[in-house]
Amino acid sequence: MYELMETERQAARPCAGHPGAGRDYVLGHSDDELRRLAGQSRFFGELTAQVLGAAGVGRGMRVLDAGCGAGDVSFLAAELVGSTGVVVGVDKSAGAVAAARKRASAAGLRNVAFIEGDICDLTPGHPFDAVVGRLVLMHQPDPAAALGHLAGHVRPGGLIIFQEMDISGAKSLPEAPLFEQTARCVAETLRRAGAETRMGLKLYRTFAAAGLPAPRMLMGARVEGGPDSYAYELLAETARTLLPLMERFGVATPEQISIETLAARLRREVVRGGGVIVVPPLVGAWARKPR
Repeated sequence: MYELMETERQAARPCAGHPGAGRDYVLGHSDDELRRLAGQSRFFGELTAQVLGAAGVGRGMRVLDAGCGAGDVSFLAAELVGSTGVVVGVDKSAGAVAAARKRASAAGLRNVAFIEGDICDLTPGHPFDAVVGRLVLMHQPDPAAALGHLAGHVRPGGLIIFQEMDISGAKSLPEAPLFEQTARCVAETLRRAGAETRMGLKLYRTFAAAGLPAPRMLMGARVEGGPDSYAYELLAETARTLLPLMERFGVATPEQISIETLAARLRREVVRGGGVIVVPPLVGAWARKPR
C-alpha cells in the first residue's frame, strides 16, 4: 500500500506548459455526465476488457489509466493486475476523481488510486508496465504528442494500449432514420467542438507519429435490437449533454431533437422495424515500447 501511495504522490507532480496539454473535455464533468459515463462504461466494458486481455495486461503489473473519468477502465485493469498489481487513474476533473475514489472505497479496492491532473503534465517517479486509455486521444489537440508523452511513462518493453471510437461506424438495418440522423448530429457536434470522431481508425498512424511500433488493432461493436437495449438511452443522453453545443453550432435545435422523448422514439423505431443498430464501434490498439 505504501508503494501505491508513493506512486500517487509522484504522479501528481506537474510539468506545467507541456505542449501536448489537452483541451477541455467536450462533454463536461457534471454529475449527469458522470452518470452517463458510468452507463456508457458498463455498456462498453466487455469490449474494453477484451482489448486489455489481448494486449497482455496481467497480474502484478503497474498500470497508468490516462483520462480515467469515474474510474471504470481503472477498475477493469485492477481486476486483471490483482492484489499484487497497482493501477493509478489520472483525470483533470476534480469531480470525476472524487467519484472514482468514492467508488473504489465502496468496492474495497486497495490496489487502485486516483489523482487529479492533466495527462500531458504528469511526471511519475518511476515507470509503469502499461499505460491505458479509452476515448481519451479523440479529445487531444495533438493525439500523437499526447501518446508520445504518455509512452514516456512506460518502461522499455511495456505496453501502450488505447481504445477509441469510430463514430462513422454507426448504422442500422433496416435503416432507422431517426437513429442515423441523431448519430450524425452527435458526430457533427463533436467534430465542430474539436474532437476527432474517427480516432479509432487513426490509431495506427498516431502510434507511428508518436515514434511507437505499429500496433496490433482490434475493432469491436455492440449490435443492439429489441426493447430492452440500453443503446437508446445512451445515444439520447449523449445528445442531451451535447444539446447546447448542437444549438450553438447550428447542427440542430432543441425542437428538432425533442430530447425528453428521444430514447422512446429511438426504441420504437428499431423495435417496429424488427431490426438492429450498430453502436459506433471501438478500436483498440496496442504495442510494446521498444527496449
